[in-house]
Amino acid sequence: MIRVDVHQRLVRTARRLHLTAEAETILQLVSEQFGEQHRHSGLGLRKLGRYSYEARIGLQWRIVFIREPDRLTAFDIMDHEEGRRWLKGRKGD
Repeated sequence: MIRVDVHQRLVRTARRLHLTAEAETILQLVSEQFGEQHRHSGLGLRKLGRYSYEARIGLQWRIVFIREPDRLTAFDIMDHEEGRRWLKGRKGD
């Protein structure tokens, strides 16, 4: 099990999009299953860059995570295009 911290930005976005319950479910599953490839296949968890990952919330939305040595930080909820722009702006990822 990996520790998942939740950034305040994700909390605000989840409330605005009415995705709080869905986000909480995904965060719990990621915490339990991260690093066990065969268990998390249904989550749509995938590596984006060297230090970033995403997990799907339905078809449109994704939770973007930043990998740190001892934890993941759930940074925000974005659609595919927002995620691409965000990743492009991250230097060294």
